[in-house]
Amino acid sequence: AARRRGAGAVVASLGAEGLLAVTPEGRWRAAPPAHVRGNPTGAGDSAVAGLLSGLVEHLPWPARLTRAVALSAATVLSPVAGEFDRPAYEDLLGRGVAVTAEAGAAR
Repeated sequence: AARRRGAGAVVASLGAEGLLAVTPEGRWRAAPPAHVRGNPTGAGDSAVAGLLSGLVEHLPWPARLTRAVALSAATVLSPVAGEFDRPAYEDLLGRGVAVTAEAGAAR
């Protein structure tokens, strides 16, 4: 509905399952490698920060989503609420986030 009303791209949180993005370039689902347990305080803010930093750096959508999910999951894994676990973030960036193209037109 948001795309039909003029939004260029829509990214929806799937909670612990990751993110779904619908953009003019395509549709993607991004997910951490496994269910991440911990404190989710700040995880949504971290996902937004990851998306925005990727946007500023002109990264393609799959890379933006990888960054957002990795940062969000690393926030959940942090022993301190609202912070992120840097080693976990770097590990997730390197190999831990699955980004898959979704079938269907990016309307």
